[in-house]
Amino acid sequence: MESSKRGLPVPPALLGFLFLLVALTSLSYGAGRMAGPVAPGMHRTVPSEQNLEPGMSDMHGLGAVGDRVVVSR
Repeated sequence: MESSKRGLPVPPALLGFLFLLVALTSLSYGAGRMAGPVAPGMHRTVPSEQNLEPGMSDMHGLGAVGDRVVVSR
């Protein structure tokens, strides 16, 4: 006689991992909601004068890449 023993279609380790993942994600989300925003007074500001130098505006005078080459020995 054959026994009609059927296992779970999903391994228990996978179910445990998914449960742990959901639990940690919800705890992390809850802690973040309780803590509030990181910097509530911080806003992105528009610069008052347009930077006319080539290159990235955050680089503070470094200019475009390859603008000048300085070789020292």
